[in-house]
This record gives sequence, structure tokens and C-alpha cells, in this order.
Amino acid sequence: MKKGKLKVLLCLLLFSLLLSGCEGDYGYYGKADIPPLVEQWREEVEFYADMYGIAEYVDVLLAIIAQESGGDAEKTPDIMQCSASAGLPANSITEPVESIRQGVWYFSSLLATGTGKGVDMDSVIQAYNFGGGYIDYIEAERDGHHSEAAAREFSSRMCAQHGYSVYGDVLYVEHVRSWLSGSDGMGEGDYDTMLACMQEYLGVPYLYGGSGKYGIDCSALTQKIFKSVGITLPRTAQSQYDFVTHISDAEAEPGDLVFFEGTYESGTYITHVGIYVGNGRMFHASSGKGYCCYSSINTAYYQNHLVGFGRP
Repeated sequence: MKKGKLKVLLCLLLFSLLLSGCEGDYGYYGKADIPPLVEQWREEVEFYADMYGIAEYVDVLLAIIAQESGGDAEKTPDIMQCSASAGLPANSITEPVESIRQGVWYFSSLLATGTGKGVDMDSVIQAYNFGGGYIDYIEAERDGHHSEAAAREFSSRMCAQHGYSVYGDVLYVEHVRSWLSGSDGMGEGDYDTMLACMQEYLGVPYLYGGSGKYGIDCSALTQKIFKSVGITLPRTAQSQYDFVTHISDAEAEPGDLVFFEGTYESGTYITHVGIYVGNGRMFHASSGKGYCCYSSINTAYYQNHLVGFGRP
């Protein structure tokens, strides 16, 4: 092999290692636990999810297929039940791959809208069933958070406005989640795995919006460290705060998340997140120091901005 080609291959290998780091391969809520009729469409879902920039949501999309049609294209060719999102009557799409393309595009558009409006991920999933108006409702009247009560209220409004007897599936989020394995939390040895991942990122430069060893921000760092133990967090500090179970300071243990507010102007309540490592210390991507490091949370600065702890 010529030296030039060898250098190129080595550079590509190094770059891939910098991007990958210590992370697993799970979807947003966990890996899809789906029947073979749905699993057969994984390759097509991966293709279009990558095309529309939402590759991390492949398993959620497969769970949607499981809920909408069970993946049975002979019985339901529009396997993502997305004809209406293309402005067509129900079940107008007659090719399953076209249904996947349209369904993935539709989900990506809802995700972009939901992210822009600051609503939680459950609201986006429910909107796949209810339509994009649900995201507007959640932003305006529910402080960005989906709940069963919110879904029932929205459904009732749509029935009253349009004369329907039933509008959508008010338990759609729960039904989609039922097809996802999720996580059972951290097991024995998982914290050691997280510590090893922290060591890999120790000293990596802070970069707002970054997500690799070339540079990384606070929420991307916590996301990668939790992925190393098979727990997938949302991308932003605010969405991670919305995702976890909030616990008291007394309950906090090494491996929990620690959240802060007002560390910069972001337009969100939560602006910074780190991983608690015990003894009043955290590991985080520090914009102040400019790199990933360990810091005390007991300094005046962090105590003034501390919101609390959370556990996935």
C-alpha cells in the first residue's frame, strides 16, 4: 500500500475514534423490542432517518411502526399511517417504503418544531398521532410538558371543534413506549464504566454544540457517558432535566446528573448539566475553564446556580 493511502486510512480511523468515544448504540428511549414483521423494515428506517438527520431515533420510529401497523405491509401498506401528513386521505400510500419515507420525514418535521418550541419528547411522539397542533397547545398551555391529562384535554377540544366522537389515541405515548425496552437503570459495575468514559474525555476542549473529542458541550458529554452504560439521554440540558426523575440532595449518588440554571442566557430554565461523582464534586464540560474537568459544586458560583439532581 502506498504511503499516501496509508496516511489517509489512518486519519480516517483516528477521526472515527474521535467521533465515537465510549458510547453504545441505543435509541432515545431504549432499543425497540419489536416483532420480526417490524424488524424487517429497520434498514429502510435507518436509511431515511439518516437522510433526514434523525438517526438517533431509529428505534422510536420502529416502535411507531409497531404501534401503527405491526409492520404488516400486506394488511396495511401505509405501515406508518402517514398519508394524512402528505395531505392525502387515510391509507392512500400503497407502498411501505414510501410510507417509511413520509413517516420519517413527518416525524423529523415534528421533532424540529418541538425542539424550536421547547416541548418535551413525549409531546413530539404524541403529535405524530394528534398532529402538529398538539405541539402548539403544549407550548402555549402546558409549559412544554406532555401528560395524559393534556392529551385528553386536547382530544376533547378537537372533538368539540370538529364534531368528532373520538380524536386520536390519548395514550399514544404509552403505547409507543411499550415497544421500547428502555433502561432498568445502572447495574453493578456501570459506574466504573462511566468513570472510564470520563477519563477518556478529561481535558477534551469545551465547544458549544460540539459532540466529540474535537470539542464537546455539557449535555453532549453527559449523553455520551450515559450511553456507555446503555442509557440514552436527550441532547440538551433542559431536555435531560425534563427526562429524568428528580431527587433530593440527600438522595444524590455518584452517577446522578446535577443541573444548574442561569449560567448563561439560553432561553431555557436549565443551562448546564454535569455528572455527580460524590463528595460535592462533578465531572462536566466547563465553558469557564474551557475543557472537560472535575469541579466542586460547593463553590459560591455553583451553589448560586444549583437547581438539583436527577436520575434517569
